Order: sequence, then structure tokens, then C-alpha cells
Amino acid sequence: MPASFAYALDLSVPVSTSTFQCIRQSYYNVAFVRGYSPAGQGQFDPYACTNIQNANAAGLGTEVYMTPQPKSSKSGAQQFDEMYGGLRNSNINVRSVWIQQYGLSIGIYTNVYDWNQITGGASINNAMLWYWNVYGAGPTNESPANFNDFRSFGGWTAPSVKQFGQVESVCGVTVNRDIYTVSGAAKLAGMAKYEKTEQIVVGSLGLGSVAPGKAEIKQ
Repeated sequence: MPASFAYALDLSVPVSTSTFQCIRQSYYNVAFVRGYSPAGQGQFDPYACTNIQNANAAGLGTEVYMTPQPKSSKSGAQQFDEMYGGLRNSNINVRSVWIQQYGLSIGIYTNVYDWNQITGGASINNAMLWYWNVYGAGPTNESPANFNDFRSFGGWTAPSVKQFGQVESVCGVTVNRDIYTVSGAAKLAGMAKYEKTEQIVVGSLGLGSVAPGKAEIKQ
């Protein structure tokens, strides 16, 4: 893998500190942890805080993503509030989320087909991109672990993260595999760490590559 890339994975199951240590020893630097589950009407993920704490204890950086429930009676903002409040109540300082509120940096998980189907080809400003390209489940259906297949869409000219494998086993845990660009901001921030307040800091990935300001979708 080129020096400008590093491995990450995303998961939505409970993971112990020892398993995260195994993951780190398997050359993964960052874990994308689900912070919000689409179950029922949508709910704060019951494993989110423990997974973030365990990953941090194992020396992994952490990012948080949410999978909202579009059919919920709760608005998207209410669902986000539940996730953000749950994290803050556990002394987790959220810098960016892969989806915006509270002046946080935003990242979006999508690909060109999904984006055009959902938004009709709209353009977005001030957002990071986590795109996916896989041929199916399992290791034999991975796409190359690089950004060579990326083509500009939706206002994005470069991605921050790519999901290149889905439904794979790493250290006995079912995960999806990702790569990301190692930005100067991410190197300096150390991805996830304890601040002087003993808060775990989550979400420093790609902050050096997104313009400041509110994310805005333009049709």
C-alpha cells in the first residue's frame, strides 16, 4: 500500500479491547464505529460508547458514523441529537461525524450511483466523502485498495475514505474494510486520544481536507 494510505475498518457489533488490539496488530489504524442504529424507530447504538472506549484503549483511532431510520416518526435532526447526546454523556468529544449538526464537520457515505438516485445528481459543499466500491461480500469480491477507481461526482473531486471490502472476518469479527488518506491533520491529531479533560476525542480523520463552513447540498 502507498505511504499516503492506511487501513481502517467499520463495524456495528460489540468488540472487546483484546480484539481491537488484535485488529491493530493486523495493521488497521482506525475503526469506524456505528453510533446510531436504524433498528425500530432508530436508536443510539448500545455498543457505540464501549466500542469507542475499547478501540481507544487498544491504540486505535476512531470515527463515528450513523445509520438513520428514514421511516421513523423522529426527524433526522432528532435522531442525530440522540446519538450526539449519548456520546457526549459518556465523555466522548465528537469532532466530526459521517453525516451535520452542532457545527461539526460532516462526511457522507455513498457512491456515485446511490448519490444520483437519492439526490438527482445534486452537488454538495464542505463535506468529506467516504465512498464504497465492492463486487460483493467477502475477500474475493474486494475492489483494489486505492482510489484509482474514483470519478468526481456530487461536487467531490477527491475522497477521504474508500470502503473496498464488505462482510469480512478480521480477528473473528465481521467487518467492512476501508482505506483512507493520511492527512497532516490526522497525523497530528492522532485520530482518537484523551484530552486533558480525559475526554476521548473522536473524528479527526480528513479534517485537514474539508473546507470550513456548513455543509450544503445544491440541486
